[in-house]
Amino acid sequence: MFREVLAGVRDRVDGALAVSLIGLDGIAIEAIKNPDVPLDVLGAEFGGFIRSIRLSNTDLDTGEVLQFSLVTEKYVTFLSAVTPEYFILLVMRPDGNYGRARFELARAKHALQDELT
Repeated sequence: MFREVLAGVRDRVDGALAVSLIGLDGIAIEAIKNPDVPLDVLGAEFGGFIRSIRLSNTDLDTGEVLQFSLVTEKYVTFLSAVTPEYFILLVMRPDGNYGRARFELARAKHALQDELT
């Protein structure tokens, strides 16, 4: 089921390169990879970002991290919460459709939530 949901995100988002379901530790549960995208490294780094942001949020009282994005010259990456412990990591080209990406990540969240709770 995980793979089908991830494949749907990749197929429906213009510019999508790779997508992964990761745990808070950054380790992939399932992934649809692209050989040009360092998905495992990005997952590990984003897991660290979320842990750091959660520590900062304790002081700032901003609530749970629902989505995090990073825009670079080469990639646009979205990390979207499915549960507090699991996230979908989507890596796109900079010319991809950001709005569609956010919409599809929300749809995927609802499709995966019951399986992960």
